Amino acid sequence: MATALNTAKLGAPAQAPPLAIRSDDYRWISPTLMVLVCGIVGILMIAARLYQQVYAWSAGLDATSPEFRTYWMNLLFAQFAVEGLAAASIWGYVWFSRPKDLGRVQTREELRRFGVFVALIFCYVFAVFWAASFFAEEDASWHQTVVRDTSFTPSHIILFYWAFPIYIILGITAYLYGMTRLPRFAARHSLPWIIGVAGPFMLLPVVAYNEWAHSFWILEERFAAPVHWWFMIFAWSGLGLGGLLLQVCDYLHELTTGEAQTYAAEDDPAVDPALEFEGEVG
Repeated sequence: MATALNTAKLGAPAQAPPLAIRSDDYRWISPTLMVLVCGIVGILMIAARLYQQVYAWSAGLDATSPEFRTYWMNLLFAQFAVEGLAAASIWGYVWFSRPKDLGRVQTREELRRFGVFVALIFCYVFAVFWAASFFAEEDASWHQTVVRDTSFTPSHIILFYWAFPIYIILGITAYLYGMTRLPRFAARHSLPWIIGVAGPFMLLPVVAYNEWAHSFWILEERFAAPVHWWFMIFAWSGLGLGGLLLQVCDYLHELTTGEAQTYAAEDDPAVDPALEFEGEVG
């Protein structure tokens, strides 16, 4: 590893990274990637909302009508195809293009990869906002106004089968990138990061239970209905990103200062024992 963990493990003093990394003209984060991906996500979400504005009332009120199949079911099938192709392409690229130099990566390159990782996390959170806040609230207002006739409604087709898969694709992409590019996340899995990705991902399987329950058990549209509890449980798992933030800050401190994590208490080890495993794997 290029971080201070190797030198700290050997008992030698940690060395600060090259001065170029501390220079103001070195941009370790990737704003271009953030703007590009968030721009694409924003365009896709706004386009979906405009599509709803045009066809939700005119062709989305009766699931048995020919217009519904033309404008909504065909859209659903197209979404499945696009999402499957995008997931396979992006995840395949990240995995098969992974470098084999994690044990020899230079600090400057590690910091660059770290910046890409942070940018991907930002894009993931941006996509989660569109799904869990914007379209989720729209779905609630739709059902309280129109009610449902089938599991597929104009709000569900966009929320569950468009917005959800988009943030799932981005979340798993960020996880795969960190696991294959960054020594710290390659050495061991980050529990907060797993919670932050797997929890919101589990919202998609809950959709099936929610639709079954609304069809055969409880039909009224109440926010506090028992069938909605799982949405809240898995949505709150996004707080796992707070734990990831602490890990990311510690990682960034180490990369930019060359100082390993230490304890101030007397008789405590000089290096976090939990990081010994990382040094051995790296």
